Amino acid sequence: MKKLTILFFALILTSVVNAQDAKLHFGLKAAPSLAWLHSSTKGYDSNGSKFGFTYGLITEFKFSDNYAFATGIDVAYRGGKSKYTQSETLGSSTVTSSIEENITLQYIELPLTLKLKTNEIGYLTYYLQAGLAPGINISASADEKMSIQTTNGGSTTTITADSTDMDIKDGTNNFNLSMVIGGGVEYTLSGSTVLLVGLQFNNGFLDERRCGCEGE
Repeated sequence: MKKLTILFFALILTSVVNAQDAKLHFGLKAAPSLAWLHSSTKGYDSNGSKFGFTYGLITEFKFSDNYAFATGIDVAYRGGKSKYTQSETLGSSTVTSSIEENITLQYIELPLTLKLKTNEIGYLTYYLQAGLAPGINISASADEKMSIQTTNGGSTTTITADSTDMDIKDGTNNFNLSMVIGGGVEYTLSGSTVLLVGLQFNNGFLDERRCGCEGE
């Protein structure tokens, strides 16, 4: 079975957070991302990264001066590129099969994290954040390039086929769970409104794909 794990890296995380009272903050989030796929199955390799985007709502429940429970709801566009190569000998012929996939995945996620903050220094507050992000897959598609090369003596024959925007939802796990680690800075704009900028790394625990190819 094809085993793929997604790694997600948020380059910039920005939001405007409005404090309704001393303990509850909420706001908006937008985050461009860079994602790639890692395979634990022999023959499958990462074949490049993919740019994506995440947007959603942020909610923070402050339970002490420097600690808060941070959650919300995100819509995340992720994916990556993978390549599968297999070679076998059939009589006097050698057949090499190659499949390249450019995968696009869309999730709805519910981050569950603990946020640790420093005291405000000037207009700045620094933070660290860690936790989990369970998610539900709502869309999965792929562009695929397939190549079959047959070598017999000094003669080589190659057959290629391309498919675009293939629906691979049936072969994608409906549930995902990621570890979340991040950090950044909050800048007070005015009153209770702040701008948040940071870095976030998400490492998926579960296989994104549950379907395999012949011979796996």
